[in-house]
Amino acid sequence: MNPKLMISSAEKIGNNQDLLAQILLRLPAKSLIKFKCVSKQWLSLISNPQFCLSHTRHQGDEGFLHATALLLKVQYIVSPEFDVVPLKHFSQVPFFDYISTSGLNILQSCNGLFVCEALDDDLNVSGYFICNPTTKQFKKLSFLQNPIKDCEFYVSLAFDPLQSPHYKIIVVREVLENSFIFELDIYASESDSWKIATTIFETKEEACMAFEDAVFCNGKLHWNSYGNQSLYLVVEKECLQMMPMPTKLRGNHRLEIYRYFGESGGRLHLAVTYHAFIDLDLYVHQMASDYSHWFLKHRLNVGDAMKVFPELNLGCHPFTSGFSGVSFVGSERKEEAKVVIWADGKIICYDFNDGAWKMMHDPGPGLKIGTPFEGFNHLHEQRFIPYKYFESVYVF
Repeated sequence: MNPKLMISSAEKIGNNQDLLAQILLRLPAKSLIKFKCVSKQWLSLISNPQFCLSHTRHQGDEGFLHATALLLKVQYIVSPEFDVVPLKHFSQVPFFDYISTSGLNILQSCNGLFVCEALDDDLNVSGYFICNPTTKQFKKLSFLQNPIKDCEFYVSLAFDPLQSPHYKIIVVREVLENSFIFELDIYASESDSWKIATTIFETKEEACMAFEDAVFCNGKLHWNSYGNQSLYLVVEKECLQMMPMPTKLRGNHRLEIYRYFGESGGRLHLAVTYHAFIDLDLYVHQMASDYSHWFLKHRLNVGDAMKVFPELNLGCHPFTSGFSGVSFVGSERKEEAKVVIWADGKIICYDFNDGAWKMMHDPGPGLKIGTPFEGFNHLHEQRFIPYKYFESVYVF
């Protein structure tokens, strides 16, 4: 092609703001950040909040965003570092060391934004942040009602940029120590204001609510529970509702040991493992669309993956299955989710569309994801917690 013609075409595009915006909308978020340096015009366009929102929405597919990667953190280890598992393309995710704090713990990932708690040298909570790891933008949260000493205090995020450019912070705050009486405080970014004690409610001790394990899906914030029932918040109406939790299958008297609560494509999922000397079963439940009940979608034997990938060595260490970090992500055919699992240092998945085990990420021959930390005698003793990462230039 004639170089002069190429230069002329580039100039026409550069001078046509609408055409340039349409081209940039189709580029990955990381590329956009680099292109801010091209010119003041590009910087102004790419930094515009409306363009950032449009770019985020352009990544949506049939009403849902799809994660770019999973961030794997070792449970109970306080560190700004994590392992990255690519789901779409390789993405170099910056660690959270741009937030100046002695320690940092991820609380929740929600459609591109993260909620984190900062820890001091004694591992006491010193503050809470929301951040976008792609842009390294973060904001410290200020509460009108601060945590009461020795009382439970949980912070969650409700954010869906496909529906609204605004987010809400939901705080579940215990009124008195061991009272099981809680208040809901809600911050709305749209008005930059708090509503205090919008709801007061009481739970039973046997309900075993896990307010630290929250999942935002379909405009509702759901909390995990180890009892027979749990709660969810209809965010826009600020209304609490009850929902059932899965019950053990008849004849299963084993003690539940781990569970993984998540969502994919607007559907809630819950995967459970039970205590045994060697147990490679994973019970995957899905919530009915009307929230009336959970149904057992599949009883997966992760040991079957060793038939496909003989290099995996699962169940080799007593009372540790060798797999964790279970997450639920969308599949290419969209009808069903994929169950993504850290297994013996590699990332495998079970695709419900074709009922097959697949390798999602292999770091290479002889290499394993996960570094043994002090206090762990075997790599399989570590438990990985997965957080979905969405590349996004969204600004708040």
